[in-house]
Amino acid sequence: MRPGFKLNCHNREKNPLFEAHDPSIMYDAASGMYYSYATDTAITSDYKQGIPIRRSRNLVDFEFVGYALSERAVKQGRDNGKYPPTGGFWAPFVEYTQGEYRMYYSATRAFGSSESRIWLAIADNPEGPFENRGVVVDSWGTGDDLPNAIDPHIIDDENGNKYLVYGSFFGGIYLKELEPKTGLSLDHNPHNLGDRIAHRPKGSYIDGPEGASIIRNHKNGKYYLFLSYGWLGEDYDIRVGIGDTVRGPYRDMDGHSLDGESLGVKLAGSYCFTAARPYAEEGKGWSFGGFRGPGHGVPFFNEPEGQYYFVHHVRDGADTLMRKPKKRDGRVSYIMHYMMVRRMYFVNDMPTMSPEPFAGEAPALTECFRLDIVDGVPHFSEDVLQTAEILRKDYQWEWIIFKNDDNHMLKAKHSGIYIQDAHAVAGIGFDYENSESCVIVCGYTKDGRTLWGKSLGGNI
Repeated sequence: MRPGFKLNCHNREKNPLFEAHDPSIMYDAASGMYYSYATDTAITSDYKQGIPIRRSRNLVDFEFVGYALSERAVKQGRDNGKYPPTGGFWAPFVEYTQGEYRMYYSATRAFGSSESRIWLAIADNPEGPFENRGVVVDSWGTGDDLPNAIDPHIIDDENGNKYLVYGSFFGGIYLKELEPKTGLSLDHNPHNLGDRIAHRPKGSYIDGPEGASIIRNHKNGKYYLFLSYGWLGEDYDIRVGIGDTVRGPYRDMDGHSLDGESLGVKLAGSYCFTAARPYAEEGKGWSFGGFRGPGHGVPFFNEPEGQYYFVHHVRDGADTLMRKPKKRDGRVSYIMHYMMVRRMYFVNDMPTMSPEPFAGEAPALTECFRLDIVDGVPHFSEDVLQTAEILRKDYQWEWIIFKNDDNHMLKAKHSGIYIQDAHAVAGIGFDYENSESCVIVCGYTKDGRTLWGKSLGGNI
């Protein structure tokens, strides 16, 4: 049991999940492979425009297989008329439907611009080449109070209607209905931007939102809107809201709307567990500094397993890989990024993710249970202890509790944690920070904060 990437290994051939940004994943039933598509980016590799592709049979062992778009599609997507051509494409999402593979990807006038396009390209193979079918939504010539046409994701509602969810900063997150047979705009008008479903609350100190996606839980029929807030540095995060219909409204646990009232429930942010032997390549001067800025994530239901996962990018928090701002009031950023896959569970109808990256482990070994924590020591009910021998009080435990209104870096604590009436699931995972097996716990506190915990010591 081991995860799919190693920190401090900056070679994409040896470490295929290195350099993956804004990733998404699809399962291809025809080949039995999982395919991941990501933003055009390179740190140590040679740069090429055209949407990089990675594939895997088990969501752990990936290989880099090339680029998705044809040369003709790249040329079309780059064309900005009288303005300089787009230098890279962002945030692709691919699905198989109507007998074809459809890729939605973003092309923007320039970094930070609100003038962008979301293209649809199609192929008869998940590895391409993908050829452009047309522009689905176009935000060129619009003001900054309207959405930016980037970060596409597709969701089908319970009646088979197809929607595009998209947007970044500026006017917020929007939902637009598509024509199922072609995947293009239902009204054949790419300048129809759709309807807003999420927007930053007035006065929020956190930037965003962006990187949105929607999934429907087939067990309870609810819809979940995932999005990221923050700048691509230490304060980047992953959040969620729940809705009864695909159009929303999406709300947090207190019933506040994500469209101007709430940032949503924070599922993950920058964090650091205790690390004695991290899963990393040895290197002079490098030391573990936690993970920074997990975000721009996509949930997916793995049909062969009947299990939920979440894929996102994350940055290595080592001090030696920190880029200091050129200006005094600038923000720190972190250079090296990777794709991370996590198991995702539903606790009392709300999604929660494993505190550790997926390493091939089995699903959670418990149903949702009640949990109290007294000075860092968990107290489990007797019926849970009898059915889950992995939950033992004599382990040393550490905990992270994410606050919904605070995006600062969090360090795990062994003591000083007092929680009453939390709810969680538990299972065996790979302790990335110590390169051994551990017990993992993930869930929510009574007041709606995400709870992560794990055992230490490797004695399970």
